[in-house]
Amino acid sequence: MRAMAMRSIPIRSIPIQRLQIADRHLGRLALVLLQPWRWLRSSMRGAGGSQPRRVLLIKFWGIGSLQLLTPAVQALRVAHPKARLELLTLAENADFATGLGIFDEVLRLDAGCSSWIQIFRRILRLVSELRDRSYGVVYDFEFFTRFSAVVSFLTGASRSVGFSTASVWRGGLHTAGVTFNRYWHVARNFRALAGGENGRELSSEEITAYQPDAQDRAVVAEHLGESGAVIVLNINAGRLSLERRWPMDNFVGLAQRLLGETEASLVFVGAASEAAYVAEAVKALGDEDPRVLNLAGKLSIGQLVALLDNAALVVTNDSGPMHLAATLGTPTVGLFGPETPQMYAPLGARATALYRPTICSPCINVHENKVATCIHGRPECLVNLSVDEVLERSLTEFRGRSALLMFPGSENLRHDA
Repeated sequence: MRAMAMRSIPIRSIPIQRLQIADRHLGRLALVLLQPWRWLRSSMRGAGGSQPRRVLLIKFWGIGSLQLLTPAVQALRVAHPKARLELLTLAENADFATGLGIFDEVLRLDAGCSSWIQIFRRILRLVSELRDRSYGVVYDFEFFTRFSAVVSFLTGASRSVGFSTASVWRGGLHTAGVTFNRYWHVARNFRALAGGENGRELSSEEITAYQPDAQDRAVVAEHLGESGAVIVLNINAGRLSLERRWPMDNFVGLAQRLLGETEASLVFVGAASEAAYVAEAVKALGDEDPRVLNLAGKLSIGQLVALLDNAALVVTNDSGPMHLAATLGTPTVGLFGPETPQMYAPLGARATALYRPTICSPCINVHENKVATCIHGRPECLVNLSVDEVLERSLTEFRGRSALLMFPGSENLRHDA
């Protein structure tokens, strides 16, 4: 494993809606203003061809996307064997990215402040920091955001690669564009952008899993005590698209059925920002049930992975934890609705995607910044997934391929039935 370093670039957390508005409107303005510079740089660009000493990868959004990025990073290691691979991502993802152990450095972007003036000042400092690093190549793994294209250009790198499409103008700021194939899995699209396309679909063995350390496992063991087999329920879907959540009443109904038909304990998870939503579901189950444990907002990313790694089963909305659990080899049932598993199915030998599309499915796509446009007022595609159907698949996974936990002490072993 390469030595890791982490550096903080000073930009704090902004609501996602403001970021999307800024990208849509201010991003277009930035693209227009940069056109003369782009033309000038294009006329002065040399042939290139030398191996870069530093390579920047940009992927701001989502631990799930970072998980699916790992085969592309492997391809870049082959393409640039002597270069440092450095990642620029949002601060909320930095610990996970570092824990993957595949980047030479992780630069964190803390997005948010009280005024647009502050935002511009901090972006200027970010650009100055990146220019000082003298990157030879930039790989922009954001789908079609204008901000990442602008950052790629302003690094001053002689070569930059990003996704391109006729439907979203990114100003031609990348020196090379790669077509995003909406019929391929996202991980394969990432690999193609990195130059590693080989005509084959990705296998789960190509995904690098986060490895929690002994301390993370010990903390989880303390939380669980003598819980025995554990089923993890993730009723959240990340702030980017809350429409991906299976209805809470359905999750509560599923939890009640699982408590009645198995001897497993149920562990609810979620980020601190999702804790109130999770608490509402747990309250509906009855706070006094000793087999129900709410760990939402109480786990670090390493501790979450340790929990997922030793779970008998994970039932989850389409989200980052779904991809983490699948990559670890944990039996995983992923619930899909507005987004299609054709592009985002969990990649794992024990992972299953449940999907009951309607005539308008999917309504979330990367060309529209993954903003849902539900014509029903609620995601009928998720409502179509019944508790009975999810329960049946969950019990099949739990009984046929489940794991018994040996959490007391340090013996965190998986025993396949």
